Amino acid sequence: MHFYYLDPGLRNDLGHHANSCRLITGELRDLGVGLSVFAHTAIEPALRAELRAAAHFRRHTYTAFDFDPVAGWLTSFTLAATDTAHDLARLPPPDPDDIVYLNSAQAPQLMAMLTWMRGLPHGRTPHVMIEFGTDPGVDLERAPGGVRVVVRDVRRDPRAVLYRHAASLLNDVDRSRLHLFTFDRRSSQLYGFVLKTSVGVLPLPHIARTEVRSRAGAKPVTVAVLGHQRPDKGYALVPDIVERLLEQRPDIRLLIHNGAPNEMAETQLKVRALLDGRPQITVDERLAGPEIWQGLLRQSDLILCPYPAWRFASAYSAVAAEAVACAIPLVVPADTTLSELVERYGGGGTTFATHDAPAIVAAVIEALDRFDELAGIADRGALRWHATMGARSMVKALLSLPKREGPGRGRVEITTGGVSVP
Repeated sequence: MHFYYLDPGLRNDLGHHANSCRLITGELRDLGVGLSVFAHTAIEPALRAELRAAAHFRRHTYTAFDFDPVAGWLTSFTLAATDTAHDLARLPPPDPDDIVYLNSAQAPQLMAMLTWMRGLPHGRTPHVMIEFGTDPGVDLERAPGGVRVVVRDVRRDPRAVLYRHAASLLNDVDRSRLHLFTFDRRSSQLYGFVLKTSVGVLPLPHIARTEVRSRAGAKPVTVAVLGHQRPDKGYALVPDIVERLLEQRPDIRLLIHNGAPNEMAETQLKVRALLDGRPQITVDERLAGPEIWQGLLRQSDLILCPYPAWRFASAYSAVAAEAVACAIPLVVPADTTLSELVERYGGGGTTFATHDAPAIVAAVIEALDRFDELAGIADRGALRWHATMGARSMVKALLSLPKREGPGRGRVEITTGGVSVP
């Protein structure tokens, strides 16, 4: 058996792609599994050498190519799906016992993978595993007896439409060789509705790669905002949040990390301006490889995720996952996968119900007022995390899927739970 790790989004240390590859392929290598890694053609040379990756895919996972306001979204999808299918055809021919794993697929990559599977000779299909790393492009609304799934306007977000379109090829492939999954129960449920098939849930690969320690007693408490900052992660609110927070709690420290400062240049200028006369604020604009990222986590006592609820109603957060793994309390949006995560591991955090600076600051103040209590809960939650999550648990679950016989085995069936869908 050979394991093919595919990721068209893997080109640098921005975001979760490189870290996911390190964790998953590192565990596979420890197990002695034959492994090949295929990344984007623009992968940075040092990262390529570290991960022993081939520069292979021409179309990046998230990049749009046509910005025509009428049909650019459709042209971009078609180009990405077609070129990625061609790139898949250039892979070394896999054997039926091999595993082909696609990390963080979007709709073009799903379409490409199904197109490639459809073209394989009879009896030569490997075990294909596709992980979806973001939400499927739908919103949830309260409805009698549960919630209703609402497909977004394609001018704002065409993903649900494109996923449903790509899923039209599902009946053309050997379904017993195909495994679809996410890392979150709610996300899998919604993908199941959009794709009209069952989508499983696997353990998150994230583990603490720095020391796991209780933050109880930390003085001053360092409140951190970490990661690849984007408009859909609420970063535009951060300058206002910091100003309001320091007015009420001047005794804390703030760590603001943004691995892509040029993507929100105007907001980043405001963040830099916060440094004037405020020695308790640190702004870090480095691209965070493993050592830098571990250093940021070590400095953090309370991690704030100022995200809008719609964006993470059905998508997991790698930052939040690592916070739980490292026993760091959290402040997160309510009614999201992040709030479910906090609750599932004991409640080591607080939530905000509306996406505005006053509500977020109030949730941070609550967390600071209860800090030692929350830090103790987070410390116990980290012990539970490492018993059930992490790359080892994920890889063991992945490798067990081909051993289960029969169509659809290995996928977790998701019930409707009172949700309706168009």
